Amino acid sequence: RRCINLEEKGLFFVGSGVSGGEEGARYGPSLMPGGSIQAWPHLKPIFQAIAAKVGPKNDEPCCDWVGSDGAGHFVKMVHNGIEYGDMQLICEAYHLMKDVLNLDHNEMSEVRTIYDFRHYTPEVKRVRFI
Repeated sequence: RRCINLEEKGLFFVGSGVSGGEEGARYGPSLMPGGSIQAWPHLKPIFQAIAAKVGPKNDEPCCDWVGSDGAGHFVKMVHNGIEYGDMQLICEAYHLMKDVLNLDHNEMSEVRTIYDFRHYTPEVKRVRFI
């Protein structure tokens, strides 16, 4: 709706999902822009310059056009849903280890070292499970 109303006035609306937290603030976020495609050629150099970089040479920006209207915010919403689901699974696993298997903290720590949780959010690693 905003895109159509603004385009009638010669303006281009862009909404962008932003992800990265503290690391994104320091080293560049992942950007998920969407809205009026006519705006992308103007915004692309700016967005891709400030975005985090990946790839073998650390030169591929974590940013590309994701679609029309509210697509950028929709992609961010889906990203958050997946992330929160992952965090809930980790919490459920600790609950089962503690309350069903009656493992103590040292035993749970041993189980945790078998798996690589580094790809989950940094905040999860800071949570103390009691």
